Amino acid sequence: NGLKDHFGNRLSMLSLDDYYRPKEVLPIDDNGETNFDVPEAIDHPKLHADILKLAGGEKVSFETYTYNKSLMKSELAVIEPREWLVVEGLFVLCYPEIVSLAHVKAYIDASPEVRLERRKHRDMTVRGYTPEEVEYQWKHHVRPADLAHIEPCREGCDVVIDNDEDWRKGLANLIEQMEAKEA
Repeated sequence: NGLKDHFGNRLSMLSLDDYYRPKEVLPIDDNGETNFDVPEAIDHPKLHADILKLAGGEKVSFETYTYNKSLMKSELAVIEPREWLVVEGLFVLCYPEIVSLAHVKAYIDASPEVRLERRKHRDMTVRGYTPEEVEYQWKHHVRPADLAHIEPCREGCDVVIDNDEDWRKGLANLIEQMEAKEA
């Protein structure tokens, strides 16, 4: 949102949340629970195709979904090509064909303790999950994915934003890096 505020209508944004594969094709863990927290959960070929369309001046459209446990709601999103395209989400840096298109790579960092507390708050108050469900996902899906797929990407980034407390300094650094690429 800080990038949207700064760049305004010069920026389009794609979120990996809008590229999840259908639940019925996602991996299932040993206990029969769907694992949303693996790179294979994202339809990255579709994401890659949409990035290329936007880079070529075409608009893209797709259904967006809510992630509440009890209510799945969708609506049509249309993204117009702009000067800047931000692609955000946990696994963006796991797909070489997408990383190769990036001009600036940013990693938003927070300690595992802070991330778990934020996740508990969001998933229990907004999405309707029980504390046990949140803990299960964290222990069996989220934290293992962090260690295997997400944290290793940190080193290859141009900017690391500290998001434990105040992210504004990191955002300013990211904007500076992006504007330097414009020149």
